[in-house]
Formats: sequence, structure tokens, C-alpha cells
Amino acid sequence: MNRAKTFSKASLAGLILLSCAVASAQATVKEILVRGNKRISAAAIKLNMKSREGVNFNATTLQEDRTAIQAMGWFSKVEVNTNLGADNQFTLIIDVKENELVREVWIIGNTAIPTEKLLPLVTFAPVKGAPEEELRPLNLNQIRPTATAVAELYKKEGYFAQVANVEPDPKSPGTYVIVIQELRVKSVSVKGFTNTKRSVFDRLIRTKPGDAYNTRKWGRDYQTVLNTQWFENPTPNSPVQDDLESGLVDLRIDLDDAQTGQFNFGVVLDPQNSLAGTVNWLDNNFMGTGQSLGFNYTQATVGLGGSVSLDYTNPYFYKNDTTFRFSIYDRVNFRFAQNLVGGQSPTDSQYTERRTGGTIAFSRPFGNRDDFRTTQSYGISGRFERINVPTLTNTTNQNFIQQDGEVGAIALTSVFNSRDIDFDPSTGKFIRWDLEPGYSVIRPEAGTVSPEGRFGFLRTSFDYRTYSTKNKAPRTAQDASREVLAFRLRGGTIQGTTPFFEQFFAGGNDSIRGYFEDRFWGRNRLIANLEWRKPVGNQLSFVTFLDYGSAWGGYGTVNDFTQSAKFRGRIGYGFGIRLRTPVGPIRLDYGFNGDGGTRPHFAIGTNF
Repeated sequence: MNRAKTFSKASLAGLILLSCAVASAQATVKEILVRGNKRISAAAIKLNMKSREGVNFNATTLQEDRTAIQAMGWFSKVEVNTNLGADNQFTLIIDVKENELVREVWIIGNTAIPTEKLLPLVTFAPVKGAPEEELRPLNLNQIRPTATAVAELYKKEGYFAQVANVEPDPKSPGTYVIVIQELRVKSVSVKGFTNTKRSVFDRLIRTKPGDAYNTRKWGRDYQTVLNTQWFENPTPNSPVQDDLESGLVDLRIDLDDAQTGQFNFGVVLDPQNSLAGTVNWLDNNFMGTGQSLGFNYTQATVGLGGSVSLDYTNPYFYKNDTTFRFSIYDRVNFRFAQNLVGGQSPTDSQYTERRTGGTIAFSRPFGNRDDFRTTQSYGISGRFERINVPTLTNTTNQNFIQQDGEVGAIALTSVFNSRDIDFDPSTGKFIRWDLEPGYSVIRPEAGTVSPEGRFGFLRTSFDYRTYSTKNKAPRTAQDASREVLAFRLRGGTIQGTTPFFEQFFAGGNDSIRGYFEDRFWGRNRLIANLEWRKPVGNQLSFVTFLDYGSAWGGYGTVNDFTQSAKFRGRIGYGFGIRLRTPVGPIRLDYGFNGDGGTRPHFAIGTNF
């Protein structure tokens, strides 16, 4: 909108002549007349003038007055004229033309933020339903604060935009149109990959050409690519000033393929299996489709037979990113054992169970797939297992609950996940709820005392994790490790009758360090873990930890493994290291427990 910026030529020339004429004999201002104003009072206009009635007239001051009136912002035209009377006194005549009354405001060009969120930022917008006498002309001084507020809201939401223009609608007097220019995505490209099908990137990257560019959404796309672990050092680009000025941005992620298929065989240490031989094959980007397929065979040295499993995951099984998983297995679980580093638990404290069965699960994000804010997902899964507990021949451990049986259950799951990088998070939260109704068939071994028959149960559990770091900058592949304070709280309860092997267990590598694996059990569980992780370089981290909690209210004391009917918290604390390797992070912890004992813990893979 153009403002009038000068006097009329005749008026300006007259002022110059008059100024010369009165140079030797000053005239005074007799009266100031304001004409053309309708909503802006004459008093308000005079208040912005230096010229006053009854004071000496000054042409320079009058010119400054015109500038000051124009700067009020209400007027599209301001003219000043003078009239010198016979009494050598001036009458100052101020002619103004007010901007159009603001009856309505339209906003166009906005796609990322809805109009109802932007309208409250428009300082010159009329109150809805205001009567005619309360309407005001457009004040040009209110355009800049409005434009600043709009740009700040876009920035707060992760977008970039500017108010390109404010103009009256020629077809609708009193209607002002605010034109917003958003920074939009011109193209999205991925460079440097050879093993992954291009269609998979259409699933991974939600930012599309034509979208309003959003830093958070593009950052989430990068994190999604990084989380796959299919690539080494993926590097995204960011908009530059030229992009902001042109209104268009080209987005790109540069990649180097990583080895996604692994075949391993040899000897492993496992806190559950002690020393074992293993053959393992896993490809988490099978044939470049984003699917995962793995096979594992493990033979423990204690002569209880091998463990075998086949696992499959398809994250793009159905539309809307529906994920399908299944697993079939026949494996041996070792409870109350300690890993080879710390020696094995006494023979009379060994207890094993063979589980044969499978699981099948479906899950999908909740909400719009293209909404980068989507962090909630829901799932349903089912499992069926046959459990066999080998007959105990050592007379010192006959007190163990010896049960064979079957378990079938359906689980309903809700997951909230806002972590920056799933495999090594530094910010965000992870919250999971499980509701699992099921049944069990219990067949006790001869001579043992325990329930027998078919029973129903309902298991409810939760897992809450949160991460914080001082470094708030977005993560990159080169900045994968950070100093992090990590906290985890998980718990659960079971209603109904369950077999011994279906209870909650606590103690050991993934719960309360410093104790034997699964040292405590029961129908209830509550465990808190606190870790401080300090990276040294990008491959090694030092860890200090504090664990507290227990499981209680289940089967009673077995041998020396005393149990409690009520909650009795157990504490574990210590230190450890984390080492990144091609087969996954290696964890080595040394824990002290509240009973005065100590235990080393060794595992491959993250705990939380």
C-alpha cells in the first residue's frame, strides 16, 4: 500500500515564500483544522504535531508534522496547507484520507499452519461481530508486528514463511488479504545407495516435493534412515539463504551402503547360556526390501540340546506402515545362571526350561502417515508355547518347581516413541503398555506340589524410558554418541494363576545388576534403572548405573532363593563399558548388590 510522502507542489512553494516573508516578523498559529478524518480524532492527530495554536509558525516544523501524522499509520494520504489572515496569523489545514475500515481479514498461501491459528496474530483484525462504530481503518504500523508474529509461529513449528504482502481486496472494500509465502520442497533425492530398492525410500522419507519445508520433519526423516543401520554416515543437507529467498528448497541425503547381511559362527558368552557355540545369519535389509530375516542356532556346553529360532519382520506389510512379525523357535532358557566371566551358579541352583512355539504380531502407527508428529503406534500379537522342564536328577535341587505345560496369549500393545535414535537415544521418551489375557496348562512333575490344570490369567505391564543430554543440536551419524542420563521404570502385575515359568523375573543383566539372572520372581514386578553414559570417542562409552526394584508375590522360596510376599526393594550399582562393533554394541558391567555380593555381566546388544 503506497503512502503519500510530499506536500502538494503549490503548498510547498507557498510555504517557502511565506517563510521568507515572515523571517523578520514571526507570525503565530491561530488555528489548526483537521479535515477528512472519520474514525481517528483530531485531538489524536494534533497530539502528534509539534505545531501548536498560539505559538510561532515554522515551516520546517510543519513539514515534520506531516511526516509524524503519516507515521501514525492510519492514513493513505496526508496534505498540509496554510492560510495567512489579515491579522498576520496562520490557520493550518491538515487534510487526511483514512485507510479503508478493516471489516474482514483473509489469509491465503498458508498450507502448513491453519488460518484459525494465524488470525489471532493479526493485530489489525476486527473483533468478530464488532458493530460498525467500533471498526477502525487499517493501521500500517501493525503490519510489521503481524508479519513478525506469523514468521515466529512458523519457525516455532519448524517451518519457514514470510508475509509477502497485505493488500485490500478490490472487489470487497474493507477486506484485507494477507499473502503468505511458505518455503516449499522442490525435490527430495537420495544419493549413494545401491542395495536398497528406491521404493523403500518412499516409505522411509515422508517429506515429499510440494510440501512446506519443515526442519523437524526432515530431521525425523534423517533419523528414520539412520535408525535402519543400513547405511554408513548418512548426511542430509539443510536449506541455505538462497533457498529462503527463492521460496523453494532441494533436499538430499548422501549415503554409503553398510553391510546389512551377517553370517557368524563361533563361541559366544551369554548371561543366560554361559559358554555356547553358535551359528547365526541375519539380514536386516533382505534383498533391499527393508525386511528382516534371521536364523540362529546355539548349542550350550551343558548338554541340554540346541536352541534354534527363525525370525522375520516386514515393516511395510500393508498400507499405512503396518508391520508384520513372526518368530518360531525351540530354545533352552537358563535361569539363575551367571556368565562365564563370573563363574557359573552352583549346580543346585541351576534351572532350565525348553520353550517351543511361536509368535505373530501386527502393529501400525496411529494417525496420518505423513504427519511427522506421529509417535504413537498400536499392536496386537499372539503366542503359543509348549514348555518342558528337564527332570532334575541332583537331589540337592529337588525343591525347584518342576512344571511342564502350555501357554497361549493375545497381547494388546500401545507404544509412544519420541527418541531421536532408537539404538542409541540421547533425547525423547519411550512408553509401552501391554495388556495380555491368556491361558496356561500346568502339568507338575511327579512328586512336586503345585497347581495342576488349565488356568486363565491377565498380565498387565508397562515400560517407561526417558533420555536427556546437554547437547540439544540435531543428531548426525558423526555425532552418534553423546553424554546421556538415561532412566527406565518398568513394572507389571498378573491376575489369575500362572505357572512358575510365566511369572515376572528380576535380577541380572537387564534388570538389577549385581544379582544372579532371574534371582527374584513373582506375580508383581517394579524395577527402576538409572544410567549415566559418557562417550570416549565414537566407539567406546563409560557407564555408571544404579538399579532398584524386585519381583514379589509369587511362588515361595526355592533352595537358597528366598522370596517375599510383599515388595522388598533390592539395590544394584556399579560401572561398565559399552563398545560399538559390527555385530552390535558389547556391554560389560560390574555390579555390586545390596546383600554384599558382586557380579560381572556381559551381553551383546543394548539394554535400554
